[in-house]
Amino acid sequence: MRRIAEYALLGLVFVIWIAQGFLPDRGVGVVTGVVIYLISWWMLFLGSLPLQVRGQFEDGEVVEGSEPGAPVSPRIKEKMWLAAVLAAGVWLVLFCILEFGLISLDSIPWGPAFVEYE
Repeated sequence: MRRIAEYALLGLVFVIWIAQGFLPDRGVGVVTGVVIYLISWWMLFLGSLPLQVRGQFEDGEVVEGSEPGAPVSPRIKEKMWLAAVLAAGVWLVLFCILEFGLISLDSIPWGPAFVEYE
């Protein structure tokens, strides 16, 4: 059931990306959406790398000539999948906030003042 929910979230994000190409740009363009997704994916992937890692010295089976702290099983594919699902969730939240105008950039007090030119 969990895997189905993960596929559904990724599918929803993919459908919204495709739909962005046909809809007018109101806040998040196609390129902006891709950039937001990729940046959040890298941040989440790099943050998840140290999760559930056991070193060779912890298992007591140090391979000759290797670093004792080297991971026994780094589980990179699982961490890439986790980053993809979490990045899709982050992207979807940011998309809804920016596209539907829930929070405007003008409401951020420390940000620049946006002026429309005629």
